[in-house]
Amino acid sequence: MGGDTLKDEELASSLYPDFSRSSSCCSSDDLGVSEENLAAYLRKREKTYQEILQSHDLLRERLGKNNRKLKLARRQILSYTPGSFADVNLSDYHIPKTTSILIVGPKGAGKSSLVNRITRVIQDEEFAPARAQESYGMPSNGGTFFLQEYMIPRGGSASFCLCDTRGLSQISSSDNTTMIEQWIKKGVHHGEPVIWTSDDSDLKDRLIRDGCTGCEIRKVNSIIFVVNAVEMMESESSYAHMVSTAFNSPLLSFKDDKPAVVITHGDILSREERARVQVLVGELLGIPPDKQIFDIPDSRDAATALTVCNLLRHCLEHADKNLRFCPKRNFTISKVEGGDKNRTRMTMFSVALTLFLALAIIWFIHEHGGQNVAHEARHELHVFQSPRLYNLTHEVLPKLSISVQSSESETEDVPNGEPSIDWRTARRLWFDEGKVAKAEGEPSFDWRTTRRLWYVE
Repeated sequence: MGGDTLKDEELASSLYPDFSRSSSCCSSDDLGVSEENLAAYLRKREKTYQEILQSHDLLRERLGKNNRKLKLARRQILSYTPGSFADVNLSDYHIPKTTSILIVGPKGAGKSSLVNRITRVIQDEEFAPARAQESYGMPSNGGTFFLQEYMIPRGGSASFCLCDTRGLSQISSSDNTTMIEQWIKKGVHHGEPVIWTSDDSDLKDRLIRDGCTGCEIRKVNSIIFVVNAVEMMESESSYAHMVSTAFNSPLLSFKDDKPAVVITHGDILSREERARVQVLVGELLGIPPDKQIFDIPDSRDAATALTVCNLLRHCLEHADKNLRFCPKRNFTISKVEGGDKNRTRMTMFSVALTLFLALAIIWFIHEHGGQNVAHEARHELHVFQSPRLYNLTHEVLPKLSISVQSSESETEDVPNGEPSIDWRTARRLWFDEGKVAKAEGEPSFDWRTTRRLWYVE
């Protein structure tokens, strides 16, 4: 048994010679398995390693003959809209206007280079100018200090965006946790300065002065974690520990979904070394190396372009999978049997009721308003109409023929034997139509007769 274990450890050393000195990944204590299960574990690792090598060769072979698969993958990404990969009723969820993919990773891992590679692949322009500023030389010479937002594809119809961030601090893990928590809980916006507590005062002042705070804040919908393959092979265990600590932060996980991982700078390594790094990173972070880790070197071949499309498809699918549940008020109606029909009927009933109320109000205003106008017109005509106009428009059939004379004239006999009266007395008596009295020294008469007399006058 011991001899078999020794042979397995020698096999692991031959497959992973560069990892043996930086970490004791082949010991049973670090792997978390017993001595009896170590042999099976190492054989499983070797199988995964061989499958990754074969997948690289098979992918190049297929794409070398026909690029139809790459064109189809690019078309699927370009036709994406937020929520299109979700298998749910989108009316019950909050759909963002633009899906935001946050790119995090250590300094010098190649986050900005990845942004440029994705842009060139999606736009199908291999020699397009770089959008993100890439650092050159030693990692301490520069890097990204402000959060940068890049719309994919370019233009007003962008369906998702890439958010390039400053490299994670290798000095203080608390800075990484604080900044990641701010990005996930409060959102990200273009031009936001990323400040570590370990930064000197001059750098902090410059970042605060040049930072932009007026841009739109976006909620993070998916995350890409970038790892430098060369650093994983050549650095000491501190780099691997920092990567593992930051990646396994609960803040970077959406429910049970951990971020997608991209291995960069693989063009410097051989194909066997790249496969070894891919297996090692899968073991270190606890994710499937052949499904959730994407090897994207800085090369311009069809295999790398297809890997970029697969990466984006993976991130967008997980973003749509974790949409925020936000039911509407009629959510209960839509869930019961025939909910769509009931909702349509309720909508039609509401429209019909609104129209009926509007017509009723219009009819009421028309009827009562018209009557008031007619009444006022008749009243004005009755008050202001002259006696002569009244005689022309109304037929007057007086029963008595009474002549009106001035107050100074004498009383004379009139036809029918009735005396004449003063017209002022007649008008005064008509206004006081509730009384039928006698004028001093004058005979009594009917008040209706006096009213007709006044109009005739």
